[in-house]
Amino acid sequence: MTSRHPAFDYLQRSVQILRIVVRQLSRAAIRRLRGQPTLGHELLREGLEGIGGCYVKLGQIMSLQIDTLPREYCDALLSLLDRVPTSSNAEITSVFVDEFGCPPHALYAEFDFTAIGSASIGQVHKGRLRDGTKVAIKVQRPGVRRTFHRDILLMKSFVWLIFLFRIRSLYFMRDPVRELASWTRDELDYRREASHCDMVRANAIDNPHERIPVVFWDLTKSRVLTMEFLEGPSVMEYLRLVDLNATAALAELANAGFDPYIFCSNVITNFLRDAFRFGVFHADLHPANLLILPNNVVGYVDFGIVAKLTPEARHKQIELTLAYSKGDPDEIFRQFLNICMLTPGADLDGMRRRIAEMAPAWYEQPAVHGKVRFRVTITVAMMDLLAVCRNYGVLVDREMIKYIRSTVLVDGVVSRLAPGFDLAKVLRNVVEDYLFEQSKRKVFSSGGTIALLADLAIWMKTGPSSMLRALERYERRQINLKMKTGVERIEHEPLRMRAVAGIAVWALTIVFLALGGGSAAIHNSPFWGFIIGTFVSLWTLWLLYLLHRIARRT
Repeated sequence: MTSRHPAFDYLQRSVQILRIVVRQLSRAAIRRLRGQPTLGHELLREGLEGIGGCYVKLGQIMSLQIDTLPREYCDALLSLLDRVPTSSNAEITSVFVDEFGCPPHALYAEFDFTAIGSASIGQVHKGRLRDGTKVAIKVQRPGVRRTFHRDILLMKSFVWLIFLFRIRSLYFMRDPVRELASWTRDELDYRREASHCDMVRANAIDNPHERIPVVFWDLTKSRVLTMEFLEGPSVMEYLRLVDLNATAALAELANAGFDPYIFCSNVITNFLRDAFRFGVFHADLHPANLLILPNNVVGYVDFGIVAKLTPEARHKQIELTLAYSKGDPDEIFRQFLNICMLTPGADLDGMRRRIAEMAPAWYEQPAVHGKVRFRVTITVAMMDLLAVCRNYGVLVDREMIKYIRSTVLVDGVVSRLAPGFDLAKVLRNVVEDYLFEQSKRKVFSSGGTIALLADLAIWMKTGPSSMLRALERYERRQINLKMKTGVERIEHEPLRMRAVAGIAVWALTIVFLALGGGSAAIHNSPFWGFIIGTFVSLWTLWLLYLLHRIARRT
């Protein structure tokens, strides 16, 4: 251990960072003078890898800034490699002694000191419990907390200088640094990752296509995480086999029942199901974190980044996902705007026109039986929308960025694993299945009638989307119906309010159905025909009853 003053450590690190920054800027300048492409995104990636440690994590978080950074920068930063040598056996043993008071062989029947994975924070080892269960053991590097604290302090100083000298082109750095500081607090305590894993696993308990490893809490501490070892190649390993044209290994997987298209469908369904139903989802769906298990089951590892969506955010994403799958430019504009914030100079008319110009290029023309099919990846469509936002003064809500980035990661996996995959169809099916399930739950719940009608309005999106918003605002008491009444009628006001609201809902529903709204849903599903008929009948009887009561009191 060194006894040098901490200030010297900070100074040495600052000099190292400055040297690499100057080197990369010099390379960019030389390329520009020679008339060559500067390849700034590659120089940034190489520079962050050279600095290493916490700065690699900063780059990975910056790759999520798809609303502020150009696409090529996000893609380059996403491929950042955390190249660090593995810790020695003595260092690993010291961590176990500090956390458990004994070496690893006193806790496990087997412990392999050869790491199967290594990164800046820790490394992963294989082991076996006393009962024979195979486990993956994640061990944090000694001294990593002090190192990360130093690097984050230097980053904050850098951001302070950016705002002091008003370098506006780098203002976007503030959010990634803040997020890194928050993320590091979680990542450096493996018990938080274990809690995330348990939470996602509890939500997936009834999903046969999603496999989350079991956490062994008696062998888990802040710097040691023990969880079930999932047997199967990662998607990254499979893609490497494809690139190498390893026909024998690929044939073995195919003979075992692996179907890339079914697997991709499960990846998308799992992701959307977790996000829509529970509002909690794995937000780092990198190919290395997805495992191919028997029967096309998707295995998940590394729960350092788990995102959460509020009920309101989930509802907005459901509508946006359905708008994508329908291919209606106006609806895409409205729903995308619903997850954004406006700057003082926002040009909404220009944004609407631009989306209408771009959208036809995203889908095959013409649509077959009214069902669209993506011509480009959803990543291209999403990046186009984010570019439009930047150009027309609209900012995407920060809560939505992790969801959008996860969608891009999933789309990247799908486009490489299963070219030609009909993503629009899967998106439609997942959303409709989700709304179908939610509607069945609400049919007999308190206040279920209005909630059911709201879900029907989303599900049968051929009708006006404003109907849904109006009904939801009424349900939340956010709409006040004003009536001019005399003083003598005050005692009848609540009853009249209910009658007016009921008539409005009834009239909207009748007009909606008369214009053909939901006809496809009724023809395709007898259940929905029954639900709609029952709703209209019961609502009509309820209105007649209210009108009868009002007539008796007047």
